[in-house]
Amino acid sequence: MAADSNFEDESFDLSEIEGSSEQPIFLHDGTKVSGNSGLSCKKYDFTNPIVLSDADLSKLRTKSEQFAYYLAGHLSMFLRTEFNLELEDLTADLYSNFTQSIKTPSCVTMFKMQELNGVCLLDVNSHLSATVVDRILGGRGSTNPEERGLTDIEKALVEDFNQIILQEWCKQWESTMSLTPSIIGSESTGKFLQTSPSDAMVLIMSMEASFGDVSGPMRIAVPYYTMEPVLSRLLAAATSEEKKAPKPPRWHEVYDNIPVQVSAEWDAFELSLRDLTNLDVDDVIEMDSSLIEKTKLRIENRTCFTGEVGLEGEKVAFQVNESIADAVKLIGKNHG
Repeated sequence: MAADSNFEDESFDLSEIEGSSEQPIFLHDGTKVSGNSGLSCKKYDFTNPIVLSDADLSKLRTKSEQFAYYLAGHLSMFLRTEFNLELEDLTADLYSNFTQSIKTPSCVTMFKMQELNGVCLLDVNSHLSATVVDRILGGRGSTNPEERGLTDIEKALVEDFNQIILQEWCKQWESTMSLTPSIIGSESTGKFLQTSPSDAMVLIMSMEASFGDVSGPMRIAVPYYTMEPVLSRLLAAATSEEKKAPKPPRWHEVYDNIPVQVSAEWDAFELSLRDLTNLDVDDVIEMDSSLIEKTKLRIENRTCFTGEVGLEGEKVAFQVNESIADAVKLIGKNHG
C-alpha cells in the first residue's frame, strides 16, 4: 500500500526539547505552536504540584500582613527608630529555586522549631543587616551602600534582630500551635545550603523593609512538610468557621416585580356558633378600639408584622411597629 504523500509527521524527538533554546509549545489538543505567537510560558514541575490552593494562600497572605504589621512595631522599638515593613508576596516554590535566588553576599539564618521537623531559612539583605548593626552600635542607621558579608562579631550583634523576627513569626501561630524558634547557623550565600531536598516545596514570604535611608528585602522560607501540621489545623479551623457563619441573604433585582399576597387581620373576639348563625345583614358587632393598634400584617399566610391601621389621605395605611421572626425568615430583613 502506497504511503499517503499528504501525511505530515508531527512527531518530535526528545532532543528537540532539551537542545533547543526556544523550546516548542504544544496546545492542550497536541497542536504545535509555531513562530512568535505572543504566548507567555512558565516552567512547571508536575511531579511537585502546588500543595495549597489560591484560597488557602489568600488566607495565609492575610495572616502574613498582620505579622508584618506587628513585626514592624516590635523592630521599631528594638532599633529606637521607625522601621517599615511591607508584605510583597506569599508564594510556594521549589527549595532549589529559592536557594538559587539568594543573592551573594547575603545574610541567611538557619532556624528550626523545637516542636516541628525540618530547617527553615531567614534571608535578609546584607546591606540592611549591616545597617542594623550600625544602629545597634549607636549609629544613625546609614552605612556605605556597598554590599558585603558580615564579620563574626557583626553576626553576633545582628542575631538579636533576627531572633525578634523569628519569635514574632512563631507568635502568629500560637492560636493553633505553640512554637519555639532556635537559630542553628548562618550562611552568606545560598550555593551551599542543603537543609531540604532540592525538589521540596517551600512557602516563601517576601517583605520589603526600610528604615532611615536604607531599604532591602527580607524573606522567610519554610518547607511545607515542616508547616503542614500547623497549616492543616489552621485551614481546617478557618473552613469550619466559614461553614458555621450563616450567609446573609442576597437580594436580586429580578425579585422586585414578584407579586406577593398581603392581608391584615385582628384577633377580635370569640362568638358562639348559635350567635354566629343568627347574624344577619345590618347587624352591628362591637369591637374594642385597642384592636386598631394590634393589627397583624400577613404575607403569604405568615404573620410577619404587627402595627396600627388607619387612614392616610384617601387611602388605608398600615404602620409597622414590630416585626415577627417569620418576617426575617421570609424576606431577610429586620424592621424595628
